[in-house]
Amino acid sequence: MLDIAFIRTLFIKPLNSALLKHYDLSFSQLEVPDLLLKENMSLIPFNDYLAWLERIEQLTGDSAYMVKLAKKITFEQMGGLGEWYLSCPDLPLALRRINYGLSCLQSGASYHSELSGNILKWTYHNPYSKGRGGLHDNLRVAILFVQTIREYLGNDFTPLKIQLHTTETHNSAISDYFQCPIRWNAPSTQVWLPMSVLEHVDNRALKLRKPMLMSNLQLDDFLNMPQPTDTAKLMFELINYSRYYQYPNLDFIAQRLDLSKQQLQRRLYRFGWTFTDTTNYVLCNVAIKYMQRGLPIAEIAANLSYKNVQSFNKAFQRNRGVTPIQYQQRLLEKQ
Repeated sequence: MLDIAFIRTLFIKPLNSALLKHYDLSFSQLEVPDLLLKENMSLIPFNDYLAWLERIEQLTGDSAYMVKLAKKITFEQMGGLGEWYLSCPDLPLALRRINYGLSCLQSGASYHSELSGNILKWTYHNPYSKGRGGLHDNLRVAILFVQTIREYLGNDFTPLKIQLHTTETHNSAISDYFQCPIRWNAPSTQVWLPMSVLEHVDNRALKLRKPMLMSNLQLDDFLNMPQPTDTAKLMFELINYSRYYQYPNLDFIAQRLDLSKQQLQRRLYRFGWTFTDTTNYVLCNVAIKYMQRGLPIAEIAANLSYKNVQSFNKAFQRNRGVTPIQYQQRLLEKQ
């Protein structure tokens, strides 16, 4: 089994745009490929995401940068899906929708609500969220929770308590934002609310929201979130992720799994796979998705990090028995 979790680009894009506005800093300056940031459904290894968050603290020199960006990292900033989370008529329904809906944006984590007497604890539990990057990840989720509650209950709402699954950071901006007691080093991140919020009548002015429409391809992408037991799918997504940086290689992927090249090869051999064959299979499948969007073959080859179109043509024909142009023409005729 490969021990790895993923987060989707769409889930972190509001942070990227907020950083640019507030600090004149973006993920591109962290050497994150532009194509990866443009493709909302891309899956990013969670450890890479944590490393980006830690690097942002180093570049900004601000351990509380997340709370400075709070107004710009809400669900609404995510577009249609974020608006869907908040389109419920009351807070309890929104909590449930967010708890199950976030599973299409992040793996390895649990979003749920816990009851303790007359207290509701909105909980984020993520064993992969560690280190300095984990501080900012847990802060970000706590901010999302509080922003959502204030969307329904008003901007002056204050939680009973905040628990953060991270080591304590002495920065007054954090306590100033939450305006309530904070417990650090907690087993999970929680926002504590009085049970009475579940009886709150939503008096917000109704917002006109367009229905969230998506194609079959988009639905495929949203439902495509590999689970820890699905080794084949995990390898598929790691290879797909690596092609944003360079043509996939064992070193890049082994590093994300904290394995040596030899260890990774042995695990692949157990399943009867070779890295070369698996890479060809993955890239051909990704190529077909691009073909369905009508992208030119030369652009597809570049997106997959092939050195040139000829190399892509040969690899695709070996895998599918026809050239990319022939395959794309068949696809377009069917559509």
